[in-house]
Amino acid sequence: MIMKHKWHVRPARRPFVTRRLLTAALASSMTMVGIFSNNLSFNSANAQSLLGKADTGADTEIRTTESAGWQADAKLVAALQARSNHPFNYDEAAVPDYELPDVLGAATEDFTAAQWPDRRAALLEQFRGHVYGRRPQVTPEVFFEYEAAAFDPTGGKAIGKRVRCRIRLGEREFAFPFLIYTPRQSQQSASPEPMPLVVLINNREFPDPQTMSPEASGFWPVGLLIDAGFATAVFHTSDVDPDRADGYEQGIRGFFAENAPRGDESWGSLSAWGWAASRVLDFALKYENIDPQRTAVVGHSRGGKTALWAAAEDPRFQIAYANESGCGGAALSRRRYGETIARITSAFPHWFCPKLTTYSDQEDRLPVDQHQLIALLAPRSVYVASAAEDLWADPRGEYLSIVEAAPAFELLGKTSITDSSMPPLDQPRHVGATGYHIRPGKHNLTRHDWQYFLQFAESQFAE
Repeated sequence: MIMKHKWHVRPARRPFVTRRLLTAALASSMTMVGIFSNNLSFNSANAQSLLGKADTGADTEIRTTESAGWQADAKLVAALQARSNHPFNYDEAAVPDYELPDVLGAATEDFTAAQWPDRRAALLEQFRGHVYGRRPQVTPEVFFEYEAAAFDPTGGKAIGKRVRCRIRLGEREFAFPFLIYTPRQSQQSASPEPMPLVVLINNREFPDPQTMSPEASGFWPVGLLIDAGFATAVFHTSDVDPDRADGYEQGIRGFFAENAPRGDESWGSLSAWGWAASRVLDFALKYENIDPQRTAVVGHSRGGKTALWAAAEDPRFQIAYANESGCGGAALSRRRYGETIARITSAFPHWFCPKLTTYSDQEDRLPVDQHQLIALLAPRSVYVASAAEDLWADPRGEYLSIVEAAPAFELLGKTSITDSSMPPLDQPRHVGATGYHIRPGKHNLTRHDWQYFLQFAESQFAE
């Protein structure tokens, strides 16, 4: 019997679910057990007051509710399916039968937490060799150069700096800029408490603080983060590695390789951008009053793919937040829903290692899938978000990756989301070290998304 999907409640027992059973479960109404986790506590009065309302003004408290889980809008699905020049699947009933590789490998019921480091190392190597590529085994000299005070878009609440990260190998040098803002009030106290930090991987453009409105800016809402007591840093992806197929020689990858041709397992731009996020973290931990146990890396779309891989490669990031990251991010590749490996590697061949192209239209041959990337973050925290109209990113596939990663979290003593039915719109689900929400609207990172994420981050950092 070909199995559609297998999902896990605990490592000891891993039952299969057929297409018919899964479809029935997803379509049925249910009580969302565990939406409000007992360990959710918000000890920051400022953050609690600030984050209590979403942009719509609706109550955003994480709560238990009785309602049907999210389903893709039938009219939207029909419209997308009708596009003759867009031959991709958006129909849940047409998702092919698939079987996911096990998070714990060929594990038995006796698999223990002591065995996880070896299993994790093996998974990490598979992702390096088949998906994101291997970073160069060279340790450059890294310097940070203070360029200027950055304009404060928060009206005096923050201290901003523009910094240049310089990478040196012998006589050659590469550099990229980033901005970092810290709450002014916390830094001016007699004995300031270390601050939490959010590093944003910005795939839009390098922000100009002088044109940013603290209320209107949704993609990087500095004012919202500062008011919640967070320091925040941002860099632009193309300043590190140009986001185009012919940009290899101008970026950090070409710099390290001295423009030698790429090999099958050479790192792609996603990994390069993740490497840069770690350099920003280096600066923050060394020169700012940052709490190393309260750090997060955040990205949207291609930046969300990067955020997950950045945290997999760098365990100093305590939370990874992937917003609408889709194929190559949180979404399960084997579902072939929306964007596929064939499409993403042809449109953006520079994002991944060249070997990933060999799995075009052959996802079942790929030795890993994205739920195992989520598992690589355990026992740290992970947050995934989707948008109802962004079917290209496969919201259900993004959510199911969290569900399928549960064995790793449970093995390491953490609870996580295991309910295979998605929450309704604007009803975030937080369980243990994992969180998820799906909101109305299109593909974007909004203030609404940030508010939900900060609720989750506050709960994780309060433990």
